[in-house]
Amino acid sequence: MSFDFCLDTRNYVVQANNLIGGKQALKLNSAKLIRSAIMQVVRDDEELKPYIITVKELADLLGVSASNVYRDVEEITDDIIKNPVYVKEEIVGKSIKWIKIPWVSKCEYNSDIGVAIKLNEELKPFLINLKEHYTQYTLQEVLTMKSVYAIRIFEMLQSKIMSRMLPKDGTDIEISVQEIRECCDCEDKYPAFGNLKDKVIDKAVSEINRVTMFRVDYSYRKKSRTVVAIIFHVNMMYHAA
Repeated sequence: MSFDFCLDTRNYVVQANNLIGGKQALKLNSAKLIRSAIMQVVRDDEELKPYIITVKELADLLGVSASNVYRDVEEITDDIIKNPVYVKEEIVGKSIKWIKIPWVSKCEYNSDIGVAIKLNEELKPFLINLKEHYTQYTLQEVLTMKSVYAIRIFEMLQSKIMSRMLPKDGTDIEISVQEIRECCDCEDKYPAFGNLKDKVIDKAVSEINRVTMFRVDYSYRKKSRTVVAIIFHVNMMYHAA
């Protein structure tokens, strides 16, 4: 038995912070589909259920034409199958270990029904019955983003904000350059910081400011002449006005 997708994008995407902090390499539309699937998980769920989303529904979610989805749907499902998430496991007194977990146990396109998707059972501890150290945001906040880097940095900022309400002067969130590289699949991309700034950080900040209630700017923390962390200053749109 499969369930129909809930398409109310005002609902929350809820994830454990260590899933958000994992290494992820999904492309933009694949990342949006995965977050749409995570949105299907509700508070009382005890298991991860299989869902079906039609091509028209997927096109509406992604904000593209159905013809584009028909063209790209195999690429999207293949991307999800081939690019697992790596979750960090810190062992006391030992080095950090990365655990590779496939996003799905099933993700396939059938021309008669659409995309059938079931999140991997190994993700249950990161999605179900979360009591603490989790992050939630509405799906609509990321669906209109045009950069997967924006989704990832938005999620990282959300996971590190400790209060539901930001103070009037906003708050500072420091994220190391290494963490940004890990979470944005840029460990081997843009080796020069200037390129990382242009291609990842600036693009993400621009998108976050364009489509969310956040207003973000940033400064650097340096060690000698090397930028080792980004200090994001985050405020709410209505405070910054």
